[in-house]
Parts: sequence; C-alpha cells; structure tokens
Amino acid sequence: MRSLLLIMLLFNLISCNQVGLGVGSAMKNFFTTPIKAVEGIISGADYEDKKEETLKNRKNSSKAVMEYCLDEAGQPVDKNELSSIDLLQKNIRTLACRCQPWGNCPTNICSCGIQCPTGFDIFKHPGDMTPKKLSTPENGLSFRNGYVPSKHSQTQGYCWGHARVTSQFNRLGFFKPGVKPPHNIWSRDPDEQESAVDYYKKIIDQISDNKAVDIPGFPDLETMSDHPALQSYIADKVAKTWADHAMSWQGVKTGLGTSKKSNADYKKIFSEVKERLDMNMQPTIVFTARGSNFLTHAVLVSHYEVLNNGDIALCLRDNNNPEKNAANCTDRMTINPTQGLVYSDRMFGEIGDINIAHNDKSDASAQADALREKCLKEKDCPLK
Repeated sequence: MRSLLLIMLLFNLISCNQVGLGVGSAMKNFFTTPIKAVEGIISGADYEDKKEETLKNRKNSSKAVMEYCLDEAGQPVDKNELSSIDLLQKNIRTLACRCQPWGNCPTNICSCGIQCPTGFDIFKHPGDMTPKKLSTPENGLSFRNGYVPSKHSQTQGYCWGHARVTSQFNRLGFFKPGVKPPHNIWSRDPDEQESAVDYYKKIIDQISDNKAVDIPGFPDLETMSDHPALQSYIADKVAKTWADHAMSWQGVKTGLGTSKKSNADYKKIFSEVKERLDMNMQPTIVFTARGSNFLTHAVLVSHYEVLNNGDIALCLRDNNNPEKNAANCTDRMTINPTQGLVYSDRMFGEIGDINIAHNDKSDASAQADALREKCLKEKDCPLK
C-alpha cells in the first residue's frame, strides 16, 4: 500500500515540477518513517505535559497570586509594600497589578516562574500578544506562496513550508530594530555586506532549527524577508521545509482524502485547533478540496470567531492571499449542517480531508523549550 502511495505521489510531483527536491525528501521520509514514529511519540508526550502545565498555570493564576504592581511614578512596588493596597477593590487592583510572561519587572516582584512560565504561555511575547495580533503584513513573509528567486524551481506550491517558516519567525524571532548588528547589510562595501548576509543567514538557520534568537537591525519579518540578499535564502528554507513535511505519509494521506467526512469529524478537528489557539499558537492545518486528488493546501489558523449559533469559524492565515484576510476573518472555514466543511476561498470550496499538521506538536514543544531558555537567561534566572 505504501509503495502504491509513493508512486502516486511521484506522479503528482512530476506534474508540478518539484521533482528533484520532492522525490529526494519522499524517499528519505519513506526510509525514516519508523524513526520519526518514535520521535513523534516522544514529542507528543512532551506536548501533552506542556499542555497540562499550561492549564495548571491558568488555574493557579485565577487564585490570589502575588501580582506586579506599579506606584504613581510607574515603578514596581516591593512585595513587602503590597499589603498597603490590599484594601483596593478587586477590579481596580486588576488594572494596577499584574505579572505576565516576558514582563519587564524585576524578579523580586514578579517571579521567574511567572515571567518565564512552563508550558505554552511562554509563547506570549510580549505578554499581551495573541495569535490574531500576529496576523499582520509586518509579521508575515514579504512574498506569498508564489514565485520567489530561489535555487529551487517553482516556489508556487510550497504552502506547508511557507506556513511553518512564518510561524517559526513569529514564535522565535525577536526583532530589535534599535540594536546595531555587527555588520551593516545596507553598506555599499561588498565585503561588509557579504559579512552581514552571512550573519543573518546564521540567524535564519537557527530559527529553522527551532532556536529563539534576537534579530538586530530589522523591525519585522516583512522587512527582513524583503531584502534581496535574504529573500532567496528564506525562500530556500520554505522549499526545503515543504519537502520535509508535505512529502510525508500524512501529506500523501491527506492528498488522497477527497471524500466528505462527517460533521462530527470536522468538529473534532475544530475543537483541537481551538485548544491550540487558546494556548497562544497558530497551528498549521492541511486539507484537500473535495473530489480533487492532491489539490491540497496548508495554512496557519490565525484565530476563531464565535458565530450566532454558537459554532466557531476558523480564520485562516492563507499564504496564497493577503495577510489582512486573516485579521478580518475574510478567509474562513465553517461547518455547514448539510455541506460539511466549507472554505470561503472558491479555489477549494467544499473540503474533504483535514488534519492538523504532523509537525505541530513537535515544533510547539521544541520552541517552548527554546523560548523558556532564552527568557530565563535574560531574566538572570536559574536555568531549569
């Protein structure tokens, strides 16, 4: 059965001119499937542990926890002085005092455990960040899922890679426009510019490996990925990431899943996506247009909206379309009582199979670890 699927996959690749990159990754994934299965079990268990820790943190935060308070001058109030505001009404106290992930208060006021939480609350940076707020042009790649100068032909069709690289930068990249980088990428000196390009390529490599890093000299992802010397390198990462993940058994299985599923099945996926969004993630979903083999697409889910009937609509950050379509939920998926799963984009319309990307759990777990390590170092907290 697997051999048959692989043959069908290769025919699909031939038709879309991604043969070299795709076939190589398909063969590699074919022979490493048992190893990846074991890795998936381990990362899945770690993901569940972090999920439980996130829920526990939220339960504790709803109790009377020491909060970060400011005096009239905007300076933190010492713990020993907090008793003086105990008489404040609760609603006023909530506005005046709070501890949050990645807070800028000293650790004698807000503990390391609150500023650098275990679980997935570490994805909140800054502390009020939400997945929906990330769905803006400046937090996206400057190019859509179309042609970009790259050593891999036909960037069109690398949607899974585009989604993953975008989410990696959003979660792991800390843009520092006011910090001077060691080399000036805008210099007219060829040697200086080459050194700068090499410097930023190493940062891109780190993010691709799920490491949390500062990015000095650029204000945001859109600006960075628009630089001609870096754009093609990021596009290469998009292509390679597509090959590693779309050319997998989940990618093939989803591509063959053209039949309508039950609304109960669709609601189960929606529930799992909502759970991830509530934990500060933008999960990647993979789906296939109903009745069209391999008309498959991968997108980030920006947020969800509750409809009048109590159901939810998934707002999609579709790399084929402008980023603003996610923020205002123009690109959306809903479950129709009779039609089943429907996407507002007419190219796909009614959907057959849909899954959360197989790399979603492992990426989230690795990224949470990297972010917490970075946070603990910055706050001068014990690494643990």
